[in-house]
Amino acid sequence: MTVTRGASDSSDDLTVRGFLQLSRLPFLTPGLAALITGIVLALSDGAEAEYPLVAMSIIGIALIMLTTYYFNEYYDFEGDRINKTFTRFSGGGRALIDAKVPRRIARIAGWSSVGILVLIAIIYLLFYFMDYPLLLPLGLFGAFCGMFYTHPPFQWSYQGIGEIMIGGCYGVLALFSAYYLTSGTVDLGMLLVGLPASLTVFGLIVVNELPDLEADRAVNKRNLVVRFGLKRGAIIYSCAMALTYPVMVASVAAGMNTSIALFGLPVLVLSIVILLIVGKGGYAVHKSQETLGGLTVLTNMLSSLLFIAAAYLEVF
Repeated sequence: MTVTRGASDSSDDLTVRGFLQLSRLPFLTPGLAALITGIVLALSDGAEAEYPLVAMSIIGIALIMLTTYYFNEYYDFEGDRINKTFTRFSGGGRALIDAKVPRRIARIAGWSSVGILVLIAIIYLLFYFMDYPLLLPLGLFGAFCGMFYTHPPFQWSYQGIGEIMIGGCYGVLALFSAYYLTSGTVDLGMLLVGLPASLTVFGLIVVNELPDLEADRAVNKRNLVVRFGLKRGAIIYSCAMALTYPVMVASVAAGMNTSIALFGLPVLVLSIVILLIVGKGGYAVHKSQETLGGLTVLTNMLSSLLFIAAAYLEVF
């Protein structure tokens, strides 16, 4: 996709507030919630963690997400510039559009994040690779998916597969990897435990594509909502949210405490509210689209963190 110069290209102003807006720090919560959940679940199973490696993993996943967001802001600039129906959760961070940050800074920040990731990878290879060899392909896959979410030549978000890839990385991959790097063991059950987070991250991306439909279509961003349309996109989103609580309960089959059926009830309630809003046509109403975005963010965090409560508080 060809990117042309816009209003923010000519700005030389860079402020801390503008850079923080560009970084979209509140949107680091999905991956971090899943990662922390995996770490705590491993500790609850008696693992003795390598805390420097745990700290590196937290910094690493944050950098992968920041890389994704910085490149997203840079390469989505044209679509964000013409987008007049964005919400607080869609349409980018708006720092470039509002000329709060020079556009080139987004690209520089993206590559700087990649550089720091490389340094972390070198430290891992020197000190931890022999004990945790699987972490290398897991980390490389996550970084690959995030970096090329909007960065050429792959631009997953323009192909209709970015939703699945990021959903998988911010949920299943993050939680499974965290459990492995904390415990040193491969527990395939963690794939099921991480699936609710993946479903809600997938849903969050799709619901945020609803208000951005016309702008995305104008720049040929062929995401799921552009491909399937507003109504069918809302159905896809609803299916993901409807499956979240049942999958949480199904994790009992993977060894999770049965208390998750109780502690997961807030996710069930939020999912029902979301389905009611969509069922009443809210998916096509701007104010309701923003409400759906906020509810999905909350559902996503709970779909990971409530497993911690279930692991430590046995009710049944």
